Amino acid sequence: MTVHHDMPTTADFTALAGAHHPAISIYASTSPVVAERERAEVAVKSAFDAAIEQVKSGGASAGELDALRARRAAILGDQQLWGALARSIAIFVAPDFDEVFVLPNRLDDSWHVGSHFTLGQLLRAPSQDQEAFAITISAHEWSLWHATPVARAAKLELDAQGVANLDEATNREPDEDRPRGAQRGTASQGGASRLTGDEGRKTLLDLYAKRVADVVRRALHELDPNERVPLFVFSAEPLLSLFIDRARNSRRVVAVPGGADRLTPAEVDEAVRQQLAKLNVHEAVSQLRTLAEGSAGRVERDLAAIAREAADGAVETLWFDFTTSVNGTLDPESGAIEFASGNGTGDALADGTHAGDLLPQLALLVLAKGGKVVTVRGDDLDGGVWAGPAMAELRYALA
Repeated sequence: MTVHHDMPTTADFTALAGAHHPAISIYASTSPVVAERERAEVAVKSAFDAAIEQVKSGGASAGELDALRARRAAILGDQQLWGALARSIAIFVAPDFDEVFVLPNRLDDSWHVGSHFTLGQLLRAPSQDQEAFAITISAHEWSLWHATPVARAAKLELDAQGVANLDEATNREPDEDRPRGAQRGTASQGGASRLTGDEGRKTLLDLYAKRVADVVRRALHELDPNERVPLFVFSAEPLLSLFIDRARNSRRVVAVPGGADRLTPAEVDEAVRQQLAKLNVHEAVSQLRTLAEGSAGRVERDLAAIAREAADGAVETLWFDFTTSVNGTLDPESGAIEFASGNGTGDALADGTHAGDLLPQLALLVLAKGGKVVTVRGDDLDGGVWAGPAMAELRYALA
């Protein structure tokens, strides 16, 4: 058994693609929190039991069933695997094959039996942003965090001398409502506003936000000079808005309202993953709307046509609904598609040939030709821009 704690690679997808009859695919949401591990184990055990029973009903041999049960026992009994969970697990088992992926993004509980593995959800992990920075900031303290595709959110060690909290950043004594050197209850020199009351506190918070934002900007520039990775800001008003006003640049900065004190690493990571999922949906909707409204002649929705264009390397980006299955076979050389019986709802072609889900097959072909793939959940998208199960942006306009 091979357990992957990294993002699935092209080589991984190549190994998973193709016929593996009988193939069992299991997806389950998990948690790094020990107290929640039992739920995930029960969900996976239940999925295995149901899947193996379906394989048995389908006429599998005794040898195939014994092999599947042995692989099930090995996976469920691997304490090292269950002791190092993230937010999801994806399991792919056949009589002569087993691969397990521990993933940071939340996937839907599901299981599937067929001649091919169901790869739609697995493609979500590398096709969407799974990395983010986060800052938790209050008047009492602040921390900068980094969550990666393969590791939970962790604090970054920064030189924050002099800006560790509101008092330090504004050069005040603790609980003092004025800068050092100014007389209590009077205006500071030069005619500045009194630093008392609500307005005075807001002025101090703005100065604090500016100084923290400067430290954060320098740190993030070293780690991500191209400003590709988003920054989530966890804070309460008015500090939330003040910090975002100071931190805005070409980097995506997203506000997350609420108290930021005493958040644990697990809580920060969970919140970051939730916010990443929302950001991914928002950006997919925006991209699809822009494409539909302004790229006449470069949009294709017919699967057969998309496949032909993909084989020619003409697909720039493919979006597909991972919650939808259309079964059939795909010739990667010509892009020719043959749909399974029932207009793609059956498990085999008219001549009995085993059929797999066409959407992941098509996605892998696009990736192999240098295109980009974005998985979506159709229910999350505006019907005005999405008519599923797939949509492609072509590299050139059709004649």
